[in-house]
Amino acid sequence: MGSLAKKASKIQQRKMLVSKLRRQSEHELEKVNTLAKRSSSGLVLLQKKLDSSKEQLEDVAGVLTQRLAQQESIQRLLTAAEDRLKREKDTKEQIEQELEFADTEEEKQRAHNALQTITERIDEIIEEIKQRNKTAKKITQYIEDYQKSKSSLSSKITKQAQKKPDLKNILRESQKASKKFAKQVASRVKQEESAKEALSKLNKKI
Repeated sequence: MGSLAKKASKIQQRKMLVSKLRRQSEHELEKVNTLAKRSSSGLVLLQKKLDSSKEQLEDVAGVLTQRLAQQESIQRLLTAAEDRLKREKDTKEQIEQELEFADTEEEKQRAHNALQTITERIDEIIEEIKQRNKTAKKITQYIEDYQKSKSSLSSKITKQAQKKPDLKNILRESQKASKKFAKQVASRVKQEESAKEALSKLNKKI
């Protein structure tokens, strides 16, 4: 009888130890499952941010390409206007010389009219160049702003992409640990049930 009581006491102690170990495994399982869930949610959120940043970068790159094309077009128009201005100024000098050396009133009047016309054309070209320079300045500022935005987005995407492998690794390791602790919990439960059953049989004999 005494030996049975002693055996029952040992089984009870073993049952208590197994119960403690089971609770510890359950606690660890809960922790790694929470970590896995957070990592999984983090990956989904990160991917959304990555997709959004890439979309923004695509939009910025598209606008930047348009602005660069505008800048090139404005530069061509400016160069053409400056060439016209030079030609018109050369023509004006010739007309001024014709006016200076005109012999008749008719020649003087013709040269004067031509001079007036060429002067108006020169003024128009100067105004055109002035306006195109203003536009070119604005476009240059736009380009600088979009280039900064593009650089900032590219840097943001790089940083976001660098986080992805870390989160994937955490998720993979936590899922691995989850399987391990789930097996431990199942094993501890079986051990508990076995000890409980053995204890119940002994108690009937005592």
